Order: sequence, then structure tokens, then C-alpha cells
Amino acid sequence: MYFTKSITLIISILISFSSFAQLGEIKFEKTTHDFGKIKEEIKHATYEFVFTNTGKGDLKILKVRTSCGCTASEYTKSPIAPGKKGIIKVTYSTINRPAAFRKSITVTINNPDKPHTVLFIKGFVIPREKNNSDKFPTAVGNLRFTSNHLAFNEMKNTEIRTDSLRIFNTWGHPMDISFEQVPRHLTVRCTTDKLKQNETAYIIVTYDGSKKNEYGLVYDRIAIRTNDATQPMKILNISARLSQDFSKMSARDIKKAPKIVFLNTTFDFDTVRAGTVVTYGFNFSNEGKRDLEILSVKTSCGCTTTKLDVKTYRRGKSGTITAVFNTRGRKGRQHKTITIITNDPKNPQIVLTIKGVLK
Repeated sequence: MYFTKSITLIISILISFSSFAQLGEIKFEKTTHDFGKIKEEIKHATYEFVFTNTGKGDLKILKVRTSCGCTASEYTKSPIAPGKKGIIKVTYSTINRPAAFRKSITVTINNPDKPHTVLFIKGFVIPREKNNSDKFPTAVGNLRFTSNHLAFNEMKNTEIRTDSLRIFNTWGHPMDISFEQVPRHLTVRCTTDKLKQNETAYIIVTYDGSKKNEYGLVYDRIAIRTNDATQPMKILNISARLSQDFSKMSARDIKKAPKIVFLNTTFDFDTVRAGTVVTYGFNFSNEGKRDLEILSVKTSCGCTTTKLDVKTYRRGKSGTITAVFNTRGRKGRQHKTITIITNDPKNPQIVLTIKGVLK
């Protein structure tokens, strides 16, 4: 009986070894393909990597992974018998990718000894010639803009800065250009008041930070009046992130300046049910020598509101910024911020945070 069991065990081992040995092996005709120079307007460049199963068992492609979303792949899904061929079809998207490229494609097969093969595609995408839709991507009626948002980004309240954007008339007629609802801190003009068909012009904006009595991220909307039959009124959006200029303060002035100190800048409400109104008071004090001014309080979304009764705090005085977060219609982890702008030269901007989980 012992002899019989031994023979059975040996046969099982031989069968297992024989089954393990009957594996497919993959051999590609080449593992790198150079597309050379290709035009961006072809949109997609495709190549088929051909391989042969040089093993003794069936070959199966388990997975094909590309190195980026710009490259897609298709491959032979059914098992490939020994001696038979299959393909890995690789497509590279050239749209908006004018430059040299080199991408990898990792092929995984059902052979544990040699599971992976890495393929490469490379080449150079020649940029297509840009048309007016590319140069002026924003269309408002028959007037096209490089952008209808002009961002001045970081600015001090003492700065005066000028910037511009281009416009293009796609209408079959001359277009009148004028501006309305221009606030006093902005000067807006166009290089022409009548823009001919297929003509370009510049809208030039000068921003005077000293005349804008706001701080933090601020927006303005300028009305552009035209005779465009499709949409005569157009909007130009202008933004800036304004902060106080402390550069001319002496060391002595800074020592005498206000100093805002919060007891804490983060409130974690842990876990509450969606629909709960979360309220918290952020307490602070002025530990400086001069009056502290809260210049701006802005929340990161409309779901959060704040209350601050007094905006000026004498030396040693305390205050509270009450934040109210309405969780209605929201779920999961939440992270809301409140940005405080002050006249403290060392802490001109402080970000308060309310966070937690809604169930």
C-alpha cells in the first residue's frame, strides 16, 4: 500500500511539472516603434506590435498597461496556441501634444517565469498651424477673446498695474466697442472703437489698487456694449488678489503694530448627520500696541457664513468670528475655509478651517 501511494505521488508530481512546463512564451518582432515626425492634425497615430507564441503551451495576455492616458491599447484576447501570432495595437493621441514623446506599454502574460514585456513608442508631433479659434478660444456672440477673464493675481494696495487681452471680430460687419459699468479703480479702453471684420484689437485695463477698498480675492465685471446682432452685451471679468503694502514700515512701526492671535484656527466637528447646521466661534485677541482692523472675511463656499459685529479692536481687546456651516445636501468628508485679512504686518492673512465627516 505504501508503494502504491508513492507511485501515485510521483505521478502527480510529474503531471504537475508537465503542466507547469507547458507554458506559452511571447516574442515580439520588435519592442520599440518610432513614428518619426507626425502631424498633430492626424489626431491618432497607431502601430501594431506583432508577437509569436514560442512556448509549448497556450499564451494568454492578462493585462496591457500604458504609461499615460494619451496612449490606448487593444490586444488579442483569446488564448494563442504555440507557433501562432497575436497583436498589441497601440494608439497615441497627438491632439494638443506638439512635442517629442516616448511612452511605454507593459504587457503581462500567463508565464510566471517571464510575466512582463515592456514595449515603447516614440516620435515627434509637429504642431498644427493655429487658426483663429485656437488663438481666440472664448467666443461671446461674434466677438472672440483670448480670454474674457483678466487676472491681475497678487497685487499690493499701493500698486497700479496695466494688462491687456486680444479680441477678434468674426462678424461680417464692423463691430462697435464701448465699455459700461467701469468702477473707479479701473480704466478700460480698446485700441479701436470700431473693429472691422476679421480684425484684431487689444482691450487694455489699468488697475489702481489704492482705489479698491477691498482685500483678498476680488472680482469686477465690466460690460462691453457692441452692435453685435447675436449678443450685443458682453462681460469682461477682472480679478486681483489684493493685500496691504507693509514694505515702507520701519522696524519700530512693526513693533508698535497690531498683532492678531487666535486661540485655535481649526475646528473639527467630528461626525454629524448631513443637514446639521454646524456653528463655531473662533476667538481672537489683539496683542499688539495699535488698533487691529479686520479688513476682510471671506468663506470658501456659499454653504458657510460668518458673523463679526466689530471690525476694529483696541490693544488687549478680544473678538469672535462666528462661522456657520450648513451641511444640507452634502456628504462625506468636508473641509471649508475662512480667509481673514488684517492690518497685522506679520499676519496679514489667516486661514481658519472647519472640517469633519457627514454621515
